[in-house]
Amino acid sequence: MKETIVLEQDAKSRLDKLYKEILFHNKKYFQDDNPEISDAEFDELVREAILLESEFPKLKKKNSPTEKVGSKPLESFKKVKHEIPMLSIQNAKNIEEVDNWIDGLKNFLLLNDNERIEFIAEPKIDGLSATLIYKNGELILGATRGDGNYGEDVTENLKTIIDIPKFLDKKLAPKVLEVRGEVYITHKEFNELNKQQKANGKDQFKNPRNAAAGSLKQLDPSETAKRPLRFFAYSWGKISDISFKYHSEIIKYFNDLGLPINVESSVHLSLNSLEKYYNNTLNKRMDIGYDIDGIVYKLDRLDWRDRLQSTGHHPRWAIAHKFPAEKAISKIIDVQIQVGRTGVLTPVARLKPVTIGGALVSNASLHNYDDIKKKDIRIGDNVWVQRAGDVIPQVIEVIKSKRKKNSQIIEVPNKCPICGSQAKKELLSEQNNQVNFEKYIRCTGGFSCSSQAKERLKHFVSKEAFDIDGLGEKQINDFFDMGLIKSPTDIFSLEKRYKNNPPKIWIYTSGSKSKINTIKDSAIKLFKAIEDKKNINFDRFIYSLGIRHLGSSTASLLASHFISLENMTSIFTNNSFDEIEEVKSLDGIGSKVTDSLTIFFRDKGTINLVKELLSLGVIVNDYEKVDIDSKISGKKIVITGTLESMSRAEAKVKIESLGAKVVSSISQKTDYLITGNKPTVSKVEKAKVLDINVLNESEMDQLLR
Repeated sequence: MKETIVLEQDAKSRLDKLYKEILFHNKKYFQDDNPEISDAEFDELVREAILLESEFPKLKKKNSPTEKVGSKPLESFKKVKHEIPMLSIQNAKNIEEVDNWIDGLKNFLLLNDNERIEFIAEPKIDGLSATLIYKNGELILGATRGDGNYGEDVTENLKTIIDIPKFLDKKLAPKVLEVRGEVYITHKEFNELNKQQKANGKDQFKNPRNAAAGSLKQLDPSETAKRPLRFFAYSWGKISDISFKYHSEIIKYFNDLGLPINVESSVHLSLNSLEKYYNNTLNKRMDIGYDIDGIVYKLDRLDWRDRLQSTGHHPRWAIAHKFPAEKAISKIIDVQIQVGRTGVLTPVARLKPVTIGGALVSNASLHNYDDIKKKDIRIGDNVWVQRAGDVIPQVIEVIKSKRKKNSQIIEVPNKCPICGSQAKKELLSEQNNQVNFEKYIRCTGGFSCSSQAKERLKHFVSKEAFDIDGLGEKQINDFFDMGLIKSPTDIFSLEKRYKNNPPKIWIYTSGSKSKINTIKDSAIKLFKAIEDKKNINFDRFIYSLGIRHLGSSTASLLASHFISLENMTSIFTNNSFDEIEEVKSLDGIGSKVTDSLTIFFRDKGTINLVKELLSLGVIVNDYEKVDIDSKISGKKIVITGTLESMSRAEAKVKIESLGAKVVSSISQKTDYLITGNKPTVSKVEKAKVLDINVLNESEMDQLLR
């Protein structure tokens, strides 16, 4: 029996000791996987600490390891802008693509084959990315990755994760430190969680990643605290007052600060070494204790990273070498057609249910009818089905030795199964008696096709577009079927049309019925959510329109180029050839995107849609261009020939970091032509005719200083 402590001084001494012991044993259990005491002994330490904290509340520290949560439930999560974007990582399917990536780094940096290059290799955890911001050692903000530019403030939920310290050592911590990492759940704790879910009569989670994501996004932090979330730190955003030369140095620094790092990461000097690490990790994948779906390779030297920088989508200095997709055998029972936002008819196989990678699979994509013909896929066939991450399962191969005589050939449709409109392939080109069609069959019905209309509406309100709370996939389907919303403009006229007489279906738009007193309350909440999203950034608005070949990263590139919706509309409606050619020459754009934009803005219906949205109060904010104080900010530059001091790719990155744009073709709007060895003669001659400044490499160096 423990001695009763009555003096505050004695209590403080004991409590400090308990805090240290709890943190030590917690690290041994969760980080080192090497516990020194039993669970019961650990629980006894925690209980004693809680008892002392209750008897002497003044002694309880803000960062007490006994306190997992101390906040009230939220109504919703606030949006957080990432000061430094949280970019995706490009993927490699095999070691050859990793080798090509390394060659690309060497070419970009002009490195010779004998140059020592160090790489960090670490398991790619299949969890949820999050960022932690510490100021003067105190955790002040935690957020999800979101779309890379904006995430959700989940600070209080992240504070419940026992791996994440609320305070860092002030002697070691800088004024500002942004730590990035992955939230996940171990296999052992996932199984225990599902046992609890089953015992409580609740739905079980499909996999650890879904469980982690759902747990982190609980509006009530006390609910998150009940979930066994873990955290690994693997990268950073902003760090003040301190500098490093290598990624591996920063990871060691994280460990010194008390942040959890992945002990499986290591440094490698060759492709062979990376491949060996990959194979070893793949072989012990199931023994690691948590889900991983590949290996991430990162360039260790930070000065080289600074030179490489990033594309609009991913850093050039990192790549993810994915593990082979998991597969299983199933049988095709039937084939149904899904009609997408752009009218594409996608055949989907209905399968005899089969478990792949821990998930029950009953549907698989057949991609398109050319692929069906190529693989000779038939209804009734036994097939290999592949599942990779969150991607929809795919039929990859027919087991023809098991084919039955009554297998059914899959017919190519000539009509849309939803609206009955003609379905056909689009003509891409016609030259020298050769006709080239695209591989997809499309419904020609447009907005008159209910399936297309619904998918366009879902895209319009998606997270990377207008992101309207209370208008998810289910609501769009229901509202469309009831005739409440048929086009995007109908969303912004809902309040005017139904303010005094909202339909009964609106009782469901806010989730739990118990939290809504009346249909009117639900309607008011939806009206407010719509009103709050009338003000939208230019890039998100472009994306919301659902223009073919135009994703969110491309929308951001276009927004940074055109600055305003008015400017973009004017150029494409007036068919301004030089300006369109300039857009086409931008990195990441190309002819497919510009052709789609040209078709879109020539259509009177889509132009009227944009005008009507603006008339209903939608405000499209001009792109916020970061003012860069340099001699070439806002200039347009063309590079021709081979440079000696740096690669053309690096020159482009450096120029654009100074606020200028690198384009491929010369026009009257070009400010400089930079010439290296063996420049294109026609470009030099055209520059002289247009009286454009022509600079050699030495003059370029002066310009960029």
